[in-house]
Amino acid sequence: MSRVPLSDEETYVIFAAETLSNLQSLDGSKQQQILSRLLDIVASANLPSQFRHETIGSLDILTAGDQCRLYTKIVENIPEGNATYHLIFVLYIDDKHEYNQSELATYDPLADSFLSVATSMDDVESVEDYLEEKNALSAEDLEDLLS
Repeated sequence: MSRVPLSDEETYVIFAAETLSNLQSLDGSKQQQILSRLLDIVASANLPSQFRHETIGSLDILTAGDQCRLYTKIVENIPEGNATYHLIFVLYIDDKHEYNQSELATYDPLADSFLSVATSMDDVESVEDYLEEKNALSAEDLEDLLS
């Protein structure tokens, strides 16, 4: 089923390298649950932050089912002055809902770093180059992964 965006703004998902490996190591049903949740957020007309379950430090926590928690950093309305994109950086997947304090402490500075980089881009072309460099996933890409 193809989804039609309801606004001119686009949301993309970027997986940190180790997080993509973590996702691939999960069983198929958990992978599907996570990708489906991200697709729901990306394809929504709402801002990604409206799906935030909670914030811990610099991390934005998203849920995927009853147990899965995604440690992310959500960056909206970039570039400044020409808000076209929203980004969800997936930093860590907690498939057991353990909120490991050492993991939170590890990924908190990384979330700040992603925020700093994303908000420093000052034109649409810079954002698009960054999305390509980071293999950012659109709604269509997530649909392809799910099929």
